Amino acid sequence: MHPALLSLPSCLYRTTAFVIFALAIFMVAAHTGIAALVAQRTSLSAKAKTIVPFVVAGFLASWLGIAILVGDGANFPIAPEARQGISGLVAIIPLLIAIIALFASKNLRAINTATPSAWLIAIQTYRVAGIMFIYPFVTYGILPAGFGYPAGIGDAITGIFAPIVAVMVARNRPNAVKWAIAWNLFGTLDLIDATATALAFQAPVLGIYPIALVPLFLGPPLGILTHVLSLRNLAVTRRTAPVTT
Repeated sequence: MHPALLSLPSCLYRTTAFVIFALAIFMVAAHTGIAALVAQRTSLSAKAKTIVPFVVAGFLASWLGIAILVGDGANFPIAPEARQGISGLVAIIPLLIAIIALFASKNLRAINTATPSAWLIAIQTYRVAGIMFIYPFVTYGILPAGFGYPAGIGDAITGIFAPIVAVMVARNRPNAVKWAIAWNLFGTLDLIDATATALAFQAPVLGIYPIALVPLFLGPPLGILTHVLSLRNLAVTRRTAPVTT
């Protein structure tokens, strides 16, 4: 166990570890499931409808696997001076690949366009779990308050409002799309702020496993990717929506 975790009761450590792994696996399965379901609604070829979900699953599972290898310093040791640089590559490169593929691939654009907007919003309810940065990690002195409070509160607000905004969009409430865009922008800024405060306060998240999976996969990288998916979906949906008088 990392020395910083010695003050944390083992039951809380196991619980938070379970939550992190469970959410990471859930997000891989959820994005794959959405791709598989929506592909059947599109005019893609039968081959593309089969292949695209497998590509999504393989990409996200590989990203998570690499994050585990880099984050688990006990079983896969990395020199301390190289850890931050390698971790940055693990977080940023797959994110950039996914965003470029979204806009470059006709198949991925079609699936993103056909996805119900509420799905890409509701899926971020998992961000409620970010409150664990405050309790137990800030509470037990493992993470600095300057990082834990803004990251935990921002994530919790994003996650709490995710199903509310999703219902508004699904029911086509007045100004629902504007609220959804504002929510996406808030959630994205929260993730950027969490990264900035982690660097500013030298929060040891990369050196503590499995918390390291948050900056490497589950937190800013996958969260920002999901916001990009949602914002593009909302923009296309808003542009193609019929005008009523």
